[in-house]
Amino acid sequence: MSNGTFDAAGWFEECLRIVVPSGVAEPASPYGDPGRRRNAVVEETFELASRVMDYTEVLFRTNRVFADQSLRSGTSVGSHTREAQSAESLADFAHKMKMAHKELEETDFRLSLCHVKTHYPHDEELVRRTKALIPLFHRILTTSRTRLNQQAEERRAKRSTK
Repeated sequence: MSNGTFDAAGWFEECLRIVVPSGVAEPASPYGDPGRRRNAVVEETFELASRVMDYTEVLFRTNRVFADQSLRSGTSVGSHTREAQSAESLADFAHKMKMAHKELEETDFRLSLCHVKTHYPHDEELVRRTKALIPLFHRILTTSRTRLNQQAEERRAKRSTK
């Protein structure tokens, strides 16, 4: 910007040199850090995904396909939950959280199957965390549906007064 014009390409190249010196960028401020507002659901589903990753590494030795399916559903809970945090509307938020809830139920089912098989690895803490999230998701979805119904009722009331 020597002559009063902005050099976007130069600025972008400078940002890349600063932010990504090794080719991989780390998040500026992870959830729960002082720079971000804490979100217990996002944090807990992140921890769940991390534990699922550890568990499926062990499960892989017993059943590769089942380990892959468990990894996908277990980590999807967190990714859908985090995606819901930037939803464009309450309906979008409810939909994304419903998807996360479905993945949570699938994860719970797969873990239950593993725990009835004596030759499969067991992780009681992972099972406990998964089961603890289910009522929380039910509450979030119930509250979201209630608010969506209230919004719809308010829209109907406005239309009827016109």
